[in-house]
Amino acid sequence: MQTPLLGSPADDLRIGDKVWFRHAKAGELCERFESLHLVEGDRITATVPTYRGEGRTFL
Repeated sequence: MQTPLLGSPADDLRIGDKVWFRHAKAGELCERFESLHLVEGDRITATVPTYRGEGRTFL
């Protein structure tokens, strides 16, 4: 579960803007994998890079 994006920073977001959410469970997925698969129903609809996949790290 993620905290909703609220307030003036959220007001400026547009469809397609990147927003980084830290995974709340399962060992920080974005630190361990270079991409994530987005799933709708029973199919993968997209594969997107994580910050690791973009060569970034946050300590």
